[in-house]
Amino acid sequence: MIRLAVTLRIYKIAMRITQYVLPVIVGAMSGMILITLGQKGIYIIYPAPANTDFYDSDSLAQYIKLLPLNAFILFLINYAICSFLAGIISTLVAKRESIRPPLVVGFVLTLSGLYYIFTMPQPGWYSLATMFAFMPFAYLGYLVARKKAVSTE
Repeated sequence: MIRLAVTLRIYKIAMRITQYVLPVIVGAMSGMILITLGQKGIYIIYPAPANTDFYDSDSLAQYIKLLPLNAFILFLINYAICSFLAGIISTLVAKRESIRPPLVVGFVLTLSGLYYIFTMPQPGWYSLATMFAFMPFAYLGYLVARKKAVSTE
């Protein structure tokens, strides 16, 4: 009897992990990968000077200061689209039943945006807009991918 209780407890824990933790990990990682790929595309459109080292924060900060307004707008669009896709992915991995994973994914992406705000110089309006680019679009991704309520009429 004890063995059955332990097995059921392990099963419940595994189900909770697949319902909440796995969708958050998959959604957040896919969102960050998509954001990185989008940024690389923007760097192709607005190439950095030849001496820019993307792994050196000072060199990257100098490049960011040279970027035009259009580049920052593209970055915001990239964040919104990637957050939307991450919300969809986390909702699908969670079997379209829970709102928690996409909201946590939006929160994780917002935290990564906060890190970027504090480590790289950027315009104030862009920093503020960045904070509103992740959570609402991850939620919108949930709304698109969630299960529709079945009408009993």
